[in-house]
Amino acid sequence: MKRREKFVINFGSLSKGIHEFVFEVDDSFFEHFENSIAQQAHADVLVTLEKKDDLLLVDFTIEGIAKLPCDRCLEELEIPLEGYNELMVKFGEKEEEESEDVIVLPAKAHELDVSQFIYEYITMLIPLRNIHLEDDDGNSTCNPEAIKNLEKYRIHEEEIKPTDPRWEALKKINPN
Repeated sequence: MKRREKFVINFGSLSKGIHEFVFEVDDSFFEHFENSIAQQAHADVLVTLEKKDDLLLVDFTIEGIAKLPCDRCLEELEIPLEGYNELMVKFGEKEEEESEDVIVLPAKAHELDVSQFIYEYITMLIPLRNIHLEDDDGNSTCNPEAIKNLEKYRIHEEEIKPTDPRWEALKKINPN
């Protein structure tokens, strides 16, 4: 990914202590990431960086909205984005990732590009299944025309053909 200057924190010139940075993420942010789940989103990201002698503690607080297609009816759906993540930055010989929340930067490094972390944290906030919620009566709020078409082409249990009886004999075999 191309480096994005807007999301680079120059911690080398910061004094020890706590520093806050606010980043705004919009649709153009996600264009820089190939095959991004989120194409339309807006989020405010508060990055709190605590600089210590030998490490950096970086906290990410994310609030926003992502617009995605409903998995059921394909109408636009707004997904709220709210999350908090912590990252520890250590210093060592070379740049590497120790774990998902600990990275190592070269000892001579003086800046940190947080764009990849913001992207990953926002992506993790998006549920695997995105569907419209039900109303107070328990009815779907999906597009009624789409639901009608889904019902029209759905295979009902009585339409499922019985299994070939030869497979029933094979199911009785104990592989142990």
